[in-house]
Amino acid sequence: MKRLLLLLSLTLVTPFNFSAELDVLSNKPLKQLHFRHSEGSLKNMEQDKWIKRWGRFDGIVLKAWNEEITGFSKSTDSTLSAFKATYPQKALILHFNGRAVLPEFGKQYLNANDYLYYLGTNSNSELVGESESTIKVDNISAFYIRETNRNAAQEDVVIVERNSDGTLNWKNTEHAKLISINTNNTITVKRDILGTGKLTLNAKQAYVAQHVSKGPFAKESQRLWEYNWFKFSNTPHGIFNSLPSFLAARLSSDFKFFDGIQFDVLTETHRTVNFGYPMPLDADADGKTDTFSMDAYDNAHKSGIYAFLSNLRTVLPKNTILLADGDYIHQKATWLLNGIESERWPTTRDPKLEQWSSGINRHLYWQKFGLKPTLSYMKVAEFHLPGKGAVSMPDNIRRLIVAAGVLTNSAVVPAFRPNGLVFHKWPEFRKLKNIGEPKSEIVVLTSEPLEPVQLKDATKLKKASILFDAEVLNNRSPKITAKQCLEMPDKLESVSVKLTASTQSTEKNIEPTNTPAVFYIGNEKHQQKTFLGDQPFTAWFSWHTLNASPLCFALSDDSRRLNIDEISISRGLKVEARVFEKAILFTNNNDTVIKLDADDLKPLKNYLPIETLLKGSKELNIPAKDIFIYRY
Repeated sequence: MKRLLLLLSLTLVTPFNFSAELDVLSNKPLKQLHFRHSEGSLKNMEQDKWIKRWGRFDGIVLKAWNEEITGFSKSTDSTLSAFKATYPQKALILHFNGRAVLPEFGKQYLNANDYLYYLGTNSNSELVGESESTIKVDNISAFYIRETNRNAAQEDVVIVERNSDGTLNWKNTEHAKLISINTNNTITVKRDILGTGKLTLNAKQAYVAQHVSKGPFAKESQRLWEYNWFKFSNTPHGIFNSLPSFLAARLSSDFKFFDGIQFDVLTETHRTVNFGYPMPLDADADGKTDTFSMDAYDNAHKSGIYAFLSNLRTVLPKNTILLADGDYIHQKATWLLNGIESERWPTTRDPKLEQWSSGINRHLYWQKFGLKPTLSYMKVAEFHLPGKGAVSMPDNIRRLIVAAGVLTNSAVVPAFRPNGLVFHKWPEFRKLKNIGEPKSEIVVLTSEPLEPVQLKDATKLKKASILFDAEVLNNRSPKITAKQCLEMPDKLESVSVKLTASTQSTEKNIEPTNTPAVFYIGNEKHQQKTFLGDQPFTAWFSWHTLNASPLCFALSDDSRRLNIDEISISRGLKVEARVFEKAILFTNNNDTVIKLDADDLKPLKNYLPIETLLKGSKELNIPAKDIFIYRY
């Protein structure tokens, strides 16, 4: 009945108040969003003051529902509605947890088997209507209490009736709080924590399993219950349909001021053996030990995520913006999503921007192949290194990241205060706002000429013996073996590479065929990457010290064949440029000044005479590890 009411409600609501003229989708050189910082004040600041305070940029990505962090109410809804009425061209994007949910919120649209559980065990005790039960179980190791939970949050379990044939009756369930794990093969639980009614079952008639949980991420002591996104042939749950129906009903009525959703941690693959999973999962919810391979786990999870996003696209208005976390280990559903969130760029652990090229390639790929209108954003925040915590960010690194957003048409999200400097007063923002509309896309310039590589020459390629670290969420996945290496010329130190390539499935009836693979290129010490799909894409890479070692490459997907249209090599390093009405933006991520002469600058001649650009000099010097704005 619950799902029926949700589906019926979809026919009674009006569509989104979506504007195709959102500032964040315009040709502005610098597009800026707020990310999450506005949530706290939303709950307690006067409406007019909140609207004025957070109306500086091109929109906001924020929590507004109680699915993960609570405290939002009708008054906060009213404030957001008034904000949108005041600033119709500013984007409002709902930040929604795609991995787990507070149970009180989830019960609006989920059934018990829509959650993910560890492998459970049988109850040997009779269950009656008491408020607290001590249950004797077959296998006490099916339960685990994590002592380090934030706010001493307690674990939760589900009690499921067993049918006469031993199968699980997911229509008759009860959720309970795990109070203690005892020494006599018993557990103590607080009954019926969601108020759905206590089960009355005989001994051997109940199955008890512990919730797979995250958090809590706020002051609440309740853990978040993970969704079961696994979609096997015998999948007994329907979250792929129920959550889209719920989201569409809400976003088309009381929350129609939202322009879209950013799904946090909605990953394709699943961390099945690490990150706080101390016990085996029961991914297919049958109460039996899983016998799936890691590939089967990943494929089932990916299938469920794609089904969810596809169903959501069906019930939402066409122009609804949908985003998801978008590192190379996260979403690749370019045909369903408008873009990605990079919580830190290029990655969380790259304070020296060693993966600069990989980050540029990733955002350019989504810009080209993401669902239109495309929108991606980069969160500019302090990096975090294992054992060191937050790492300070020099001003030049911050400028480079902001410029990377401008180069790739991505929005920029300031998320820290360098030396106490508030978000809207970063000096590079002022400098980049008044350079006019773009006249080009990204233009890559090399300090030495590009030389095409003739791959038909058998001496150029050789068999590989290089292993790359796989970009996956599962720590047991084997490394990826590079199957080919490209021989480099002798005495070659620095090198830049231009690659135009695509992939093609070697198997029949693979759906969807447009899912990109990760392409790895480099050597033992330095690897970079890009996405490659079934349409040609041009990516650039650069290495400071390749030391004449072979350049090896591989695909993340063994079922794909690599089709290379072009590989060109430069003995020099590269800089990126983009032409605007009033200026040219240059970025130099190298540790040395890059000197560009008239030949190096030829790719810009259609936009500005090279003589004008050089101003009588022989070379244009681009400062090391920084940006340079050349104004006309």
